[in-house]
Formats: sequence, C-alpha cells, structure tokens
Amino acid sequence: MKISIYICATNKKWFVIMESICINWKDNCRKALSSVVAFLLVLVMYGCSGNSSDEPESEMLVLNATSLLIEADGADVTEFTVTKGNQDVTAAAEILQDGKVFSGTRFYTDTEGEYKFSARYNGETSAEIVVRATKSENLVMPADPEPDRYEGFVKRVLLLQATGTWCGFCPLVMSGIKTYSDTYSDGLAVFAAAHASSSTIKDLMETNASRMVLNWLGISSFPTLNVNMIPGKTVSYVSEGNVGEQNAGLIRQAVEEYTAKDAKSAIAAVVRADKASNKVEVEAKIKIAEGGSYRVAAWLLEDGILDNSQQNYTDLTDDFSTHNNVLRQSSASLAFGDKLGDSLPAGSTEDYSCSFTLSSEKMDNCRVVIMVTAPQDGVFAVDNVVMCPLNDKVGFEYK
Repeated sequence: MKISIYICATNKKWFVIMESICINWKDNCRKALSSVVAFLLVLVMYGCSGNSSDEPESEMLVLNATSLLIEADGADVTEFTVTKGNQDVTAAAEILQDGKVFSGTRFYTDTEGEYKFSARYNGETSAEIVVRATKSENLVMPADPEPDRYEGFVKRVLLLQATGTWCGFCPLVMSGIKTYSDTYSDGLAVFAAAHASSSTIKDLMETNASRMVLNWLGISSFPTLNVNMIPGKTVSYVSEGNVGEQNAGLIRQAVEEYTAKDAKSAIAAVVRADKASNKVEVEAKIKIAEGGSYRVAAWLLEDGILDNSQQNYTDLTDDFSTHNNVLRQSSASLAFGDKLGDSLPAGSTEDYSCSFTLSSEKMDNCRVVIMVTAPQDGVFAVDNVVMCPLNDKVGFEYK
C-alpha cells in the first residue's frame, strides 16, 4: 500500500500535501496505521491551504454573449446579458462598444471584423469580450506571397503544459504562461494544456488526447512545461520571488532558443466552423524545405473553462479557476502526428485536412493548433506549429 504525506511550511503557512511515501503494508501494518492517524491529526491541527470548491461564488461583473462568432450577413445575431454573481443586472447595466454606450442588447453586422464590448454597472466595468464577424465565402486558403520560396520560414514553438486541477503547484506555471502571454505579442509561442487526473482525483478536463500526449512524453511530474513534444525537454520554473515574471522570462529564453533554429516546414491553414452541425473543418498546406519524413496533427483547444476545484499550494493570490489552452481533441492517432510522408522531397507542398465534431466543447471558445513534426534525436519532434481561430485563416510566413 502507498500512502503519501508531506508537510511543507511556506511563509509561516502550513500546507498538507499528499505525494509519494511508500509504506510496506504487509511488514509494517502498525507503522502504516500510525502514519495515517498522524496525517489525520495534522489535518485537524493545521488544515489545508489552497483554493476550495466551497468558496463563495464570484461577485464579478460579467458581460455574456450568446455567441462570440457570427456570420457577417446582417442577420446572424448575438445577444448580450450582464450578470453580477448570480444576479441578472442587464436591465440596469450599460453595454459599451469600444468604450462608448451601445444601444440595445443585440448585435449584428454585415462587415467582417472584431468587435469589442464590455458592460458597466454601479461604477464597475466588466472584462472585455470580442465578437468576431466573418463571411464564410471569404474563408479560402490565403495566397502564398512567395510561392517559389522554400526557406526562411517563420518558426514557432509548441509549449505543452502538463497540469491538473488537483496539482497545487501547477499555478506556478499557469502564472508564468499568463504573464508571458500578457507581455509578448509576437505569437512565437503556442501554448496547449494537457490535463490529467491523479490516482484519486478526477480532472474533468482530462481527455483521450491529453492522456495520449502525456503517456507518449512519459510525464509523471506535475507541473511540467514540455518543449516541442520532445520527451524530457522542459522549461524550468521558480517557486519564490516574482513568480509570474520570472517564469515568463524562463519561457522566453526557451522560445528564443528554439526559434533561432531553421524551420524545415511552413504551414498555411483555413479553419471553418459550422454551429448547426457542431463541426470544425481544417484545411492546411505544408511547404517542405528539407526532404525527409514528416508527420502532422491538428489539436482542438478550448479557452475559458471554469473549474473552481483548482488547488493552490503557493502564495499566489490570482484567480486560477479559468483554464485556457485546454487540449480537447487531436486529429492524429499518435501523439506526434499521423504520417504526412516518409520521403517527401525538398521544395514540395503537401495538402492536409481533418475535422472535429464538438460535444461538450463550447465552439465560441475553441481554436485549432496545427503542427508538423520531423525526426530529431530519435523521435518525431515539432518542427513548426501555427494557431488558427475558428472561421479564420493563417498564411505562409517568411522571415
């Protein structure tokens, strides 16, 4: 039998954390029982620190929309409501578009673009939301600005966060990712979060795709921030000081290191989403600079998943109940992708397509990541990766 008991002190706060102490139950039954009793006594004396699922619900002001993706046809509508905690305050609130009062609670347009809205109530202003309006007939593969060029591709890095709501130290990496995303806007880092359950606690964001990826990488320590799907290649993190800023700096070092290398592939894509069928279709073109074997995969990610069960054994006081970049589905049967070709010639352009059928995912909050992997040190590692919002497109990019 295995029982794990760690007692940690940080800034005079005691945390009780179950990890991995082995007790031989057969030979040390009395010792095991006494350890369990001691653990229960510690719980009674000191309690547990971290976010608790029985905390009172947030009283933040929130602007809600029935859809963040609409067709720019002058007829497709998204409707707004404003809530303060559990209270609907729409009638007494003001809805703002780009800081100016918006008339009514329904928005539609025949012009493509991104439209920013917020709400104001009793002197409080909500977080901003963005409604994207697109014309489906314009969702075609972007033209290649340099069709004869097969070198000098812009290179991005895939950073996979191994995490779980039961993991009390995972907020250290979550904070670093958030600070990084707020600080750097060049898009060179593409983040994804693979959730896992513990032996005793179920993480509701764990999926077949996340299990496949974590098993392939052999990750058993949480949190881990893996680089480019290379087993054992990770970004280190700190647990003291200005955690968010320092960990964002460590992420940036890894991004700069890996993007300094030449990419052997480039990716252009268009992603179409249909609400009526709950389907997302991905169409991609891949340019090959160096002949060889390549694999490809598309991942469906979801943002804005609320889960108040996230544990927090750190001194960080941020709200970690909203989970982003969550890996929901993969198009590939293997973690590192399905075969694109074993002997693709340099200077070739390959086609790839796949689709996802959404079930519990909220389409408004989803994005697609497309990666190309190639042999590196005996494994298929990410050579290049792009992120594409739904009903949007990304073109080939050159340095």
